[in-house]
Amino acid sequence: MIPDDQYKLYETKRYNDTPILVGYNSDEGQSFSPPRTPEDYVAAVKARYGPFADGLVAAYPPGSGTVAKTARDLTRHAMFGWHTWAWARLQAKTGKSKVFFYCFDQHPDYPAESPRAGFGSGHGSEVRYVFAHLDPVNPQTTKADLAISDALATYWTNFAKRGDPNGEGVPRWPVFSDANPTLMYFAQTPHTGPVPSADALKVLDQYFAWRRTPDGEAFVK
Repeated sequence: MIPDDQYKLYETKRYNDTPILVGYNSDEGQSFSPPRTPEDYVAAVKARYGPFADGLVAAYPPGSGTVAKTARDLTRHAMFGWHTWAWARLQAKTGKSKVFFYCFDQHPDYPAESPRAGFGSGHGSEVRYVFAHLDPVNPQTTKADLAISDALATYWTNFAKRGDPNGEGVPRWPVFSDANPTLMYFAQTPHTGPVPSADALKVLDQYFAWRRTPDGEAFVK
């Protein structure tokens, strides 16, 4: 149970200092109804984010003609990514236990004519990989899918056993911190990389910092 704002709990050290393995998927924004046009997107951002809207539109541009994935990335971060990033940073800053951070981006390479062209991994799409529920006989299941599933199952099992995903047969997963902001990416192969859209995420971080002030709370109400 999380009885209060996670920021408050971490800042006052009212939490269990235990290793955490946290992450999110590359296209969480597709789980929500996207604006139909770039103009609709800009209007929605202004309505929701108030004085931070212009900075967020610049950080997460809407595209032209059709709404770009960069616009969905704002929803990805606002609903899942920022919270996970903040959790990882707070644990690394205030606790003694290790943080392991990931981004899941294993998905079909949709052709240009497909309505899903440019889409990444939606919310929950990693679950069948983690629990090794892929059908190896299905022609749509690739060797990369099976390799990612095997790696995820190994990492998750190692973490459940020892509080550390590392072990024999899988690439080394580095501990995350502000000094070493490195994630494990699951995209064709398990490999390390930087926080996705880090500069844009920092702009959103300013909005959430404001939300924790009296003025920000009053704006939401």
